[in-house]
Formats: sequence, C-alpha cells, structure tokens
Amino acid sequence: MTVFTYLSRNLLEMPHLIKCLNNEEKDEVVHLRIQGDQRLCSLRKENLTSWNDPETERARHIFTLKGSEDSGDWYPDTELPFRADKWCFTTVVLYNYLYVIGGYRQRVKKGWEFKMASFRFNPFTHTWVTTMPLIKHRRHFSAVACEGCIYAVGGWYLESLVTPDSNTALYTAVERYDPWDDTWRFVSSLPLTDFQFTMSLSHDVPLATSLGHCFYVLGSIQRTGEKLLLQYNTRQDSWCELLPTLTRADADLPALYFLGATDRLFVIGGNNSENVVTSFCLQSQRWGPVHRTEKVAFTGQGTVVGDQVLMPSIEHNTVAKMDLQTLSLRALPPLPISTRYESIFYLHF
Repeated sequence: MTVFTYLSRNLLEMPHLIKCLNNEEKDEVVHLRIQGDQRLCSLRKENLTSWNDPETERARHIFTLKGSEDSGDWYPDTELPFRADKWCFTTVVLYNYLYVIGGYRQRVKKGWEFKMASFRFNPFTHTWVTTMPLIKHRRHFSAVACEGCIYAVGGWYLESLVTPDSNTALYTAVERYDPWDDTWRFVSSLPLTDFQFTMSLSHDVPLATSLGHCFYVLGSIQRTGEKLLLQYNTRQDSWCELLPTLTRADADLPALYFLGATDRLFVIGGNNSENVVTSFCLQSQRWGPVHRTEKVAFTGQGTVVGDQVLMPSIEHNTVAKMDLQTLSLRALPPLPISTRYESIFYLHF
C-alpha cells in the first residue's frame, strides 16, 4: 500500500496531514477514494416503529447489494452507530464518506426527546465517527454535496415525529458543513419571502441536487401549485430563481419525488393516476417535454448515475431503477426489510 493510498483511505481522519499536501497531491489522494468497486447501498433514513416490531432491529443497518442488480442479494454491511428505535436522518456522500445527519429519540427524565446527531462512515475501514450536528433541529431536510462542502436546506423542526400541519414552517436558514474543520455555519437563506413550499412526509422538502459549483432546490408553491427551481452559487453565496416556473397547466404534478442532475436537471413526480418525468435545461433556461409513465409510489431519497435513477419503491418493496432515456422501470432484488423511507446511494470500497 502506497503512502497516498493510505492517506486516501483515511482522508478525513488525518486532515492535518492532508492540508500539508499541494493541490495536485491532494486531488490525487481524493481521487483514489473512488477507485474501489462501486456498491449500491440502502439505509432506512426514518424509522417510526418501536422495539416491539422485530423489523426495527433489522432496520438498523446499511444494506449492500452483492452480485448483479438482476440476481444479487442485499446483505447487512454495518450497524448504525446509535441505539434507538425511532430516528430521522438525511444522508449525503462526500469524498466517498457517508454522512448521516439528523437525530434520534432518547429517553430523558420527563419522557422522550430527540437528540441531534451526525455521523460519518468510512467504507474502507468500516468505521463510524461522530461529527458536529446541525445548528438547526431539522426533519425531512435535503443535504447536498457541492464544491467539497455539505449544504443542509429546508426541513422543519425536529421535536417529535408528528405530521406537519398548517402551522408548520419550512426552515429558510441554510447551513454549510466544512468536512476538514468539522464545523457548520449559516450561509445565505432560502429566498422564500412571499410564499411557502408544500410539505411532504414521503420526501425531503425542498428536493436538492448539485451540478458544478451550484446546487439547485425544487419545491411546490403552496398557494399556486407551481414548481419553482432555485439556484445557489457556492462561490458568490447567492440565490436566484430559475424562471419560468412549471405550472399546473404544464404538468399535473402535485407530488415531487426526485430531483437529479446529469447534463440537465431531471424531475420525477406524480399524481393520482400516473408518474410524470420532465427536465430543465440550464443553458436554455427552459423546461423539456413532459412524459407520463406508470404510477409508482416512490418514497425516500434516491440517486442518479448516468442515465439511471434509483429510488425506493413501496409497490416493489425494493429499489426501482428508471432509465431516463426510455423511461422503462425495473425492480432490483427485494430488500430484506420493508421499504418504508429508505435512502439509496453508492459507495466505493
């Protein structure tokens, strides 16, 4: 094992050494972290069952698909680094580390409370470390990696796992995490001045993805049902609206499932009878054609690789894979636990 290989496998465990490298050496060490086999993983990001449910114990693992996506099997790879029956987290992969950010329920003198917590998993060493928790107590927020940092956007107050009501307000404060210093700080807030995004219990609000040095969020305006895209420039710490909005006349899209980036932004949503797929071209600033596909209840947090989107599907009780070119859908091998509110992601190891 070379020195650079060792450093790459322990990149964020040795920040003092990495900071001594020049830019070219640092880039090489970072690049080495994605040289292992790419493995599809699943984690239950929110659990509402109790210890009385035997599946609660089984759900406390990251599952990895071994073998092909047609005939492979899911195996528990590592146990979650906390002991609780109820939790709510958002996941994000940065430098081939998995960050699990949110909170879990713990007993206190007068009952129960949610403890804010964040953890980082290194797939090369199969080890967890505790990292700095969010400043805000967030539930069902989006986290996105962009330009070497993690941004936490949206969500609402995490105090209990009750359903949001008309008084539940979306956080406009945006937080940025520096992995080298293990610190969160506030950046420019979401520009939600005279409107609010519709809440959802099946997906994070608003949806978010990154492309280049910008990240993008998508939400449904409560008052009109329009879909609004916002762009955040990490170099300028500034927000702007990407117009036009997607109106109800353009697409019947009351539910938003997924926002991902390839050479453009892809949106997957649905209504009572069908799913809807469309895209937004950043160069022309225009929405693409609206395509209608079979109705599938996607839930949780998905990922996009090339022209393939992978999302947890309740009907299939596993991960469903959609081809963005043909819009064909196929189910992967069944998960060993019920599909409820999973996060799907890739790690290299």
